Amino acid sequence: MTTLFLYMAVYLLPAFLLSHLALDVLLRNPRQVEHRLLSLFVFGYAMLFLAEFGRHLSPIEASPAFVTYWFGNAGILIFVCSVHFIVKVTGVGAKLPKWMYPYVIYLPLVPVALTFIRQENILNSQRFDQVGVWIYPEFNASYLTTMTVGNVFHFLIILLLVYALKRADRTEHQRVLRMLIWTAVAVLIWDIVFGYFQFRGIMPPYAYMYGGLVWTVALVVAMNRLDFLASYAKRYGTLYNLNPSAILLVDDTGRIESANPAARMLFHTVRVVNERFIDLLPEKKRDEWCEHYAQHFNAQKKFLEFETKIQTKSGQERYVVIDGDFVYIDQKIHGMILIRDVHTFKEAEQSIRFFAYHDPLTKLANRRAFYEQADQALLQADTLALVILDLDGFKGINDTYGHQVGDDFLVHLGVLLETVTPETGLASRVGGDEFYMYLTDVEADEIVAFVERLQSELAERPFRLGRETIPIRASIGVSVAPGQGSDLDTLIHKADQAMYQIKQHGKNDYAIYDEVLHGPK
Repeated sequence: MTTLFLYMAVYLLPAFLLSHLALDVLLRNPRQVEHRLLSLFVFGYAMLFLAEFGRHLSPIEASPAFVTYWFGNAGILIFVCSVHFIVKVTGVGAKLPKWMYPYVIYLPLVPVALTFIRQENILNSQRFDQVGVWIYPEFNASYLTTMTVGNVFHFLIILLLVYALKRADRTEHQRVLRMLIWTAVAVLIWDIVFGYFQFRGIMPPYAYMYGGLVWTVALVVAMNRLDFLASYAKRYGTLYNLNPSAILLVDDTGRIESANPAARMLFHTVRVVNERFIDLLPEKKRDEWCEHYAQHFNAQKKFLEFETKIQTKSGQERYVVIDGDFVYIDQKIHGMILIRDVHTFKEAEQSIRFFAYHDPLTKLANRRAFYEQADQALLQADTLALVILDLDGFKGINDTYGHQVGDDFLVHLGVLLETVTPETGLASRVGGDEFYMYLTDVEADEIVAFVERLQSELAERPFRLGRETIPIRASIGVSVAPGQGSDLDTLIHKADQAMYQIKQHGKNDYAIYDEVLHGPK
């Protein structure tokens, strides 16, 4: 029983550890050639230890068969996979002719086929004797030749790694290559010492294969510390955590299962997971999102550039653009949602669009907006009244109180005009202290009533500067379409003539254009 435990510790435990590492390397990225090669390389060492475990549990007469069909062929697998791996990692393979690479590397597999065809192994010793609990191979010409050829190629691999190190320009690549070089040197020394010298009764047979454990340690350190052959999960995990866009994984019920740091920043909270995504949207946007998401969820079809708003935990609404796709996780469909914060850009875009059609001071429509909308209203309305308002004595306000007070005065007037103008009309500031308005589908008495209400509003709500009151005085001219013109320029000209007459006769009043009073003399 003590002997069995010894065999398990010396052979079975390393075989288990190496098999686990081989599987781990493969699962990190099974589609990558380097991962498959390295996995086979480590698995080959696991097979060496497992073969020795089986050989020592079997009668000594079975040792030649174990070495011929198992141990020897696993050694060849290790050799070809290691050479192909090193050639691939160092980039030398890309410089070799396509007819040569990688096929020439696998020529050593020919003896494997001959082993089964000829039922013998010419590369390893076939004679064994037992010393204590260990069964040792005979040191003969086949054994020594195989060891020597393997060590020569091992030395060539070291030279290949040194060559690659000299050509490497990235620090990370150089660090990996240095670690592989020193590991290869250590393993070569180990192979020489324990391959050519027998330590019968002290070391297990084929003790050189423990060099594979040294390789294992080096690869684990390289993968964990140097990010060598990093898995897709780790690489995408880095992208996931560093991505400036919010990324959410949403289950089939709409509940958030995972969120990256950017998502927590976007929503102003440390708790996003287990929230329902719909609860993070303003109420007015939820129906639109549900309809859009359900349509693509049922079809499992990705979507791009869906524009909406989200609501942060602090109550702020922000414009976002959402891209989405769908993946299966644990046999359930999940939505992968990427959210880009475009609030700043959206506000800038809206500001540009707003000020293209609005006066920056009063926020009323500007001349451009007035002309466009008034022209459209003339085409659609049966009647249209055009009102021109020009302030009386505004220059005196600027001179007396300063331009800042003058600006505040205009802003106050803009609010009054916006309040008085009905929804079917428009108030605008076209420049300086001049304002245009229009009303649609109004009768003559409605026009008079509007102007009088406007005058009353200006009189009752003067501008207040501290305890001082500054009255609002204005001369107002009105023209009406279609009776007094059917185009905007004509209406503006006639309303201006009516307003000018008020300016000439006392100001602070209004006049509706009359052909007799205001027309050409």
